[in-house]
Amino acid sequence: MKKLLFLCLATLTVFSASAQVTWKPSTEHQQGLPASVQVFVTTDSLGGKPFKAYYLIADLKDPKLEVLTRVGNGKRYTPKQYFEQEPGNVLATVNTTFFSFADNSNLNLVINDGKVLAAQAPVKRKNPKGQDTLTFYPTTGAIGFFRNRKADVAWAYNVGKKKKTMELAAPYKTRAADGAVPEPSPKTVKGMKRWKPRVAVGGGPVLVQNGNEHITAEEEMRGGAGFRGPHPRTVMGYTPDNKFIILMVEGRNKGIAEGASLDQLAQLMVSLGCHEALNLDGGGSSALYIKGKDTIKPSDNGNQRPVPAVLVLKYKD
Repeated sequence: MKKLLFLCLATLTVFSASAQVTWKPSTEHQQGLPASVQVFVTTDSLGGKPFKAYYLIADLKDPKLEVLTRVGNGKRYTPKQYFEQEPGNVLATVNTTFFSFADNSNLNLVINDGKVLAAQAPVKRKNPKGQDTLTFYPTTGAIGFFRNRKADVAWAYNVGKKKKTMELAAPYKTRAADGAVPEPSPKTVKGMKRWKPRVAVGGGPVLVQNGNEHITAEEEMRGGAGFRGPHPRTVMGYTPDNKFIILMVEGRNKGIAEGASLDQLAQLMVSLGCHEALNLDGGGSSALYIKGKDTIKPSDNGNQRPVPAVLVLKYKD
């Protein structure tokens, strides 16, 4: 009865400013999953354009459910490869951080078992008024999972030689009139405090705060018009009753699935009941692999892109 009720509650029609989206259980992806993890799909249009997306919802209160991260340690692997390399009962793998193609490094926070595996990277850009290269210190969004089986989305940054993870009440102001902005620290940022998730992954921007649309793209230095427009997308969030949601949007598939904008993503995550939500690396990186099956068609010629970090869902037998 509980399983049936969960299915009925999660099968819903989402109303937003731009679309009416009906989600249905994805029976092909449900095989082999525990009752606390469900997968849904929609092929409704979004904003008058072809749309296809999946979302996975997992009850974090299930003591057998494990959330962890895996990194490539200087190499990149596809979510399918991470899935196949991981021992035990693996439920799903999904891409996470933005990264450097030059050296395969993660550019956002990655934590596993309380250890920082990758820190938020600074951003170097040419000064438009001169030839100097300026260094900026964006505090991008991250989603963390704690030992009490609760989740949180924060604007995070790593400080000091030990790269201690801190959270901020709002994104750090990265620019000043003279371009000289010091690196954020407890001395320069009022209210900065330790953030100690057991597992965390970063990306950006934050899309939802306190159950409302709250997009901080410009503040996280992800404010370009091209970035805000429709693309394949990977989004994570959580509900007030500790349900973890992964939204996977197919895109760049003309006439079938043309992606979603940041505004549309925020609307969808609010409609799914998220208290907080976060955008992660999208485009050709977006891929959610569930029990040996793809969900969306990746936009890199239909093939999963190798990435340096994934989030993994496992289940204790």
